[in-house]
Amino acid sequence: MLPLLLLAWSCTSSSPTGPAPEPPAPAPAVSAPPVEAAGSGGAPPPPQAQVAAEEGWGAILWREDTWYSTGQGTLAAGPKEVVTLAPTGGTGACGAVVADPQGAMITLKAGAVAPTITPAPAIQAALVERAAWRLDELLPEVDRFTPLPTSPDPSKARGVDVGSVAKVRRHGAPPMLIAAGHRECTGMVAILSTDAGQVLAWDSVADACEPLRVLPPNDLDGDGHRELAAWSRSRAVLYRLTEAPGSVTMVRLADWTCR
Repeated sequence: MLPLLLLAWSCTSSSPTGPAPEPPAPAPAVSAPPVEAAGSGGAPPPPQAQVAAEEGWGAILWREDTWYSTGQGTLAAGPKEVVTLAPTGGTGACGAVVADPQGAMITLKAGAVAPTITPAPAIQAALVERAAWRLDELLPEVDRFTPLPTSPDPSKARGVDVGSVAKVRRHGAPPMLIAAGHRECTGMVAILSTDAGQVLAWDSVADACEPLRVLPPNDLDGDGHRELAAWSRSRAVLYRLTEAPGSVTMVRLADWTCR
């Protein structure tokens, strides 16, 4: 009898007595860090040019083997000099017909005094290529199914056709670069840092299907502010620079198209 009682006691006492242990607490939930809004905590995006139309300016444009001036003035500015226009007496679809303008791009206001033009120095090919990359970042993205053209020419990097790049000195700040170019029929004008690593200001130019060239900044009307232009034979845009130590903005004064 005693062996049977011992066996029964061993079967009922195989687990320890007392309250059952509490289950472990669940691990605290881990949440992803909040996503920072674009542009917050960093430098603001570079400003696009504002529009403030100003009458009296004109452009030198080309159509069907003929040069036209859309303005009323007799002087026109180019990258190297100011020339006196020679009207032929005729008019056409894009203004008054003029003789060869000798590289002039923008017609000054009527009665303007010829300003002093400071030609821009030559630019290294490496800077032109870097400027092409900045323009590529500003231009609309290329369809991912459309292959980008390749070219050994640094002015055609990333499928951007860079018309010209000008280096310009500033008061109280390092020099800046002004680049103009287009891809397909969208043009872009950008003010860049000295090394073309940063965009300081920019503007998009619609219906710019030809290479855009830069008319470097000069005070064309004697008001103390410098004007610059992006120009092709069929499209031109004029800007005024607002400059301060450490900042620069563009104001679009006028634009013209001749097709």
